[in-house]
Amino acid sequence: MDFSNFKNANGFELHDHFMSKNLDDLTIEELAYIHLTRMHRRTLIKNANVSSSLYDLIETAQASAINARTRIYTPMLASFAVLDQIGGAYRNKSKATNYKNGIKAALHSFSAYTKDEIEYLTTLRNGLYHDGSLLSKNDNGKTNVVFRLDPNAPKTITMPRKPWDGIYHDSLDDYISKINVLSLKNDVEKIALECLDLLQNGALSFEISDCREFFYKFLFVSPRASAAW
Repeated sequence: MDFSNFKNANGFELHDHFMSKNLDDLTIEELAYIHLTRMHRRTLIKNANVSSSLYDLIETAQASAINARTRIYTPMLASFAVLDQIGGAYRNKSKATNYKNGIKAALHSFSAYTKDEIEYLTTLRNGLYHDGSLLSKNDNGKTNVVFRLDPNAPKTITMPRKPWDGIYHDSLDDYISKINVLSLKNDVEKIALECLDLLQNGALSFEISDCREFFYKFLFVSPRASAAW
């Protein structure tokens, strides 16, 4: 079966297609399909099982979001990792971007976030990864953020009344941005689904065209006998 027929293929046809392939036979499109699909935890091929790190990251974000002990940091960290993967691997053929940063590229190419929102979210991510803080200053000094969590916010990010000047005033209330963690997780899931749809419609381009590089970055392989369909 040609990859152009994947969009209309049923589960049995896709199963039979991949079962006819060895790992070395898989094209970049087929590897990307395994990376992006949420249909199964593993994809069975002739000589192995192939699993996707993106699948595990999204599952981690989903499971942690409904656990009171993990519902804050883990969904955000997993969501930003998904964006980094997508932005490092793919582009939207109909929406060019000059961003090199993976998170910025993913948000610009596959969502409706504004330029300022993209900068704020990327700066938030840097603070989270560096020291677990919801406050961060961009290296170029142009974007400084003070975030607070708001599960009732009507959208993923609510911008501050004033851009923060990086000074620790007696009150930072005017400079606070609000982040709805559940909404961020949902947005990232939609971005992954959008990438899969674009892939199946021939509208997704690749930042990584080498199959081996793509595989070693985003996919895992295990012997057939160790996993079930």
